Amino acid sequence: MVRPMPRPALGERLAIALLVVAALCVFGLAGCSRAPAPVMQLGDDAVPGLIEVELEAPATVPGRVIDQEAQEDDLYGDAFSPEYSVEIEVDPATEGEVLAQLRARKDVIWAEPVVRYQATWLPDDPDFSKQWHLKAAGAPQAWDATRGEGVTVAVIDTGIYPVDDLDPARLLKGWNFVAHNDDARDDHAHGTHVAGTIAQSTGNGVGVAGMAPLARLMPIKVLSAVGSGTSHDIAEGIRYAVDHGARVLNLSLGGGGRSLAMETAVAYARRRGAVVVCAAGNGGSRGVSYPAAYPGAFAVSAVGPQGRLAPYSSYGPEVAIAAPGGDKSQGEEAGVLQETLAEDSTTEAAYRWFQGTSMATPHVAGAAALVMSLGVTAPAAVEGLLTSTAKDAPEGSREKYGAGLLDANAAVRKATVWWGLWRLAFALVGAWFALRHARGIGQLRASEKTGPLFWASLGVGAGALALLAPMGAERIPMLSFLALPPAAWPHRFLTPMAGYLGWSALVPFLVALPARMASKPLQTAFGALAAGLAFGWAGTLLHAALFRTVALPWMPAMVMPFWLLASALVAWLAGRGLLARESLR
Repeated sequence: MVRPMPRPALGERLAIALLVVAALCVFGLAGCSRAPAPVMQLGDDAVPGLIEVELEAPATVPGRVIDQEAQEDDLYGDAFSPEYSVEIEVDPATEGEVLAQLRARKDVIWAEPVVRYQATWLPDDPDFSKQWHLKAAGAPQAWDATRGEGVTVAVIDTGIYPVDDLDPARLLKGWNFVAHNDDARDDHAHGTHVAGTIAQSTGNGVGVAGMAPLARLMPIKVLSAVGSGTSHDIAEGIRYAVDHGARVLNLSLGGGGRSLAMETAVAYARRRGAVVVCAAGNGGSRGVSYPAAYPGAFAVSAVGPQGRLAPYSSYGPEVAIAAPGGDKSQGEEAGVLQETLAEDSTTEAAYRWFQGTSMATPHVAGAAALVMSLGVTAPAAVEGLLTSTAKDAPEGSREKYGAGLLDANAAVRKATVWWGLWRLAFALVGAWFALRHARGIGQLRASEKTGPLFWASLGVGAGALALLAPMGAERIPMLSFLALPPAAWPHRFLTPMAGYLGWSALVPFLVALPARMASKPLQTAFGALAAGLAFGWAGTLLHAALFRTVALPWMPAMVMPFWLLASALVAWLAGRGLLARESLR
């Protein structure tokens, strides 16, 4: 006798509904169209009792008018702007009914609830308003999700001088390959200016801002006081930086011929999980300079305030992306503004406007630090995020602009929102299969008490809290981890080697062990939590494997996806074992 399949439980139907919504969002079918959005409906962000109405002409509207904007004269006269905007106050209990009445009227162009918006975090640095280049690179919006905490950027340059607008707590000990000592202070001004673009202290009420203000800076002095250095010292500086923990390398230098020493050093850095960001050169013609032209380097060309290639910028097929480098032919303030050494001084600081592909490169290095702080540690994944989210250039030349113009905010949003949806979708699919199987064999033990905890734990394990990051997680002290899936926490807050703890099934397996001992695991809060966490963790690991977002110390890149896939399977089995006790057959 064939038993009919039992009707799916409410939790299973909820999982399927969430999965469908997530899939629609991921594939751009829900809310991603460029067509105008429908009128806003009443929601949690609406101000109770306030409605805004756009009318074709003055008219009587229900409720009390509290603000009215009469038609305004414009350049072409009143005939081209006949609308009237009115804000009215109504009884919150009848707000939905009033909205429907207004929208049905022929003289109403639109009516919608008044909603609250939250300002993105803007620093109080007095000269931030002059830094057109940070705004062009999308930094201010990205700061609501991350500011580069936990990432070390090596500035392989003329050194870094400890100017007032650099946080000394984030300035690490470096090395001077010119004088062969640990005094890596700048005596030229170039390296300090570059360092400021990457991580100038931001929001401290002083001077200007930087791309990734909470990133750490490692000064590697390979260029002398006159701005020159050797291929040997640069190659040694690259290796030193990577061996001492830097995962983003900024090389705003170039010139000279091809060097096997530098080329192998760049390849070494890539193998060790570092993004090597290099200036394309200031030749003003076709031909990217070294080290930007080496395989594995991330070459950056420079644009001015209008987003067009700067006249000095080199270009060629090796260019990966374009970023603001300034164009002072349009005026001094069309350059890039940061604090550095004053002209002809080795001790006094000043805020100066520089230009060059040297200035474009640290914008990209800072954006790379922002992305890496979100748990994306594989160099190819970091570069892929930056290039796939770049804005279209004014001209369609890939040799001049690579993938387009840097947009740090778009890269951060993709790493948090869109990748967060992917992780959640993978976790829900895994949980649905496990729940369906457990119900089919009659071993599911869910209850009203443990069901919500199961789904909440699944969301946390899948890193769904990352979806909150663009709403301002970084503004809440000690909550920057909201932009990270839990699997990335050990790597972020401990050491890179601790990444093996997070990017494996060890945590969900250890949590599931004691829960497995209970006779009815999902009837206890701990069992529900452990099962949800395991499925969420499995979704995160599967996403990392398929999107190749993670690099771990000493593990070959070709092995990493298999490690993650195997770990995802073990985590899923741990969750499944809490739902169904029989062995797999």
